[in-house]
Amino acid sequence: MLPPSRAASSTQAELGVSSPASVDPPNTENRSAPGRIRRGEQRIIASRGAAAISAFQRLPRRSSTKAGFSLSVFSTGAFTLIEMTVVILIIVILASFLYTAGSSAIEHARKAQAKNDVTQIVTAVNAFYTEYGKYPVVSTITTDAFYGTLPAGVLIPTGCANAGTNDVLFNILRGIDATNNPRAIVFLSPNAARNTTPPKGGISQSAGTVGQYMDVWGSPYAIVIDSDYNNQIVTTPNPYSDTDGSPGPSPLRLGAIAYSYGKNGKPGGGAAAGSAFVSESGTAGKFKSSSDVLSWQ
Repeated sequence: MLPPSRAASSTQAELGVSSPASVDPPNTENRSAPGRIRRGEQRIIASRGAAAISAFQRLPRRSSTKAGFSLSVFSTGAFTLIEMTVVILIIVILASFLYTAGSSAIEHARKAQAKNDVTQIVTAVNAFYTEYGKYPVVSTITTDAFYGTLPAGVLIPTGCANAGTNDVLFNILRGIDATNNPRAIVFLSPNAARNTTPPKGGISQSAGTVGQYMDVWGSPYAIVIDSDYNNQIVTTPNPYSDTDGSPGPSPLRLGAIAYSYGKNGKPGGGAAAGSAFVSESGTAGKFKSSSDVLSWQ
């Protein structure tokens, strides 16, 4: 017979129950008590602390010396004054390039529009001649006829008679003047001008210039017609006084011409005709280096 202690032990083994000696003693530590940290938590905290120290050591440092003391400060990654100045200069340079390119594109588009306008004007005058056998000029003018407005100090082209502001001509070509265009044929139908001061790019609706055909810079287009029927426009010179041939031959062997005064508002380059225009390179009365647009060029 087994002793009682062995019998109990054997019974517990058969039932799969551990003996009291194999059971861990209960954890009597108060987990909620302040300052008491379990071993697992201690290992986690120690690991995180080592990582933080390692990251701390890797941070770039800048040294600063003041009053004999050497200080190390962390680099914040902010722009320095020199870096900010360089960035601002780059932005300014790029903006100037964009402005110059934009202004050049706008000016190119204006000249293209003016060129299209003067070409259509001459085409309409020649179409009128084909239809009626004469040019749209009153019979009392026996020399070449000039339609347009002369800026201050600008003389009418040599060999021309002043036929009036250009609305007189365009009322005929638009079929409005039934006396000089009895069939009311529309040879030209420009858009209305933009309502600016002065009006630009079409037929003006503004007081003082109503019915006049304005160029894209705000000047009325100038037109000269061979109303003396000698197959040439003016005797000498053509409307520009260049001697290098840049504005074409003199005289011009054409039935009609039309031209724009460009961005300075008067023939040739130089100073502006008024506050609504801008000065440009070139010389007054000369086509070369000006922004003027000619139908015959």
